[in-house]
Amino acid sequence: MFLDITGIIFTVLIVSPRYWFLVLSISLIELIFSIFITIVFHFGVTEVIAGGIFSSIVWTPGKKEFLQLVGPLFLLITGLGSLNRNEILWFDLINPLASYKKPWPVMMIKTAIFRLIVFFFFFTGN
Repeated sequence: MFLDITGIIFTVLIVSPRYWFLVLSISLIELIFSIFITIVFHFGVTEVIAGGIFSSIVWTPGKKEFLQLVGPLFLLITGLGSLNRNEILWFDLINPLASYKKPWPVMMIKTAIFRLIVFFFFFTGN
């Protein structure tokens, strides 16, 4: 396992510096969930790079990038399910310094959205 300190710092700056501990916790939970998913499908995990929204997992059988979408989609569905849509302005999702009454669901949604954007930017360009 490798740590990408630059990716972790950029993750905190992009998602929310105010709730940095929540962002790091959610990124760690998503990475562990993604590792468990690859183990469940019997892929041999050979390398893990922990870098927040820039994290990646390498396994032996071949390229199955769609498995890296399961973690962010789980975060997105969980965050949307536990969020009361009337209590947040959608403009606050863009603002990294916004304050929230219940920050956990919002941080899950923001982390998942940025993780998906990074995934599609890097993996669809190949």
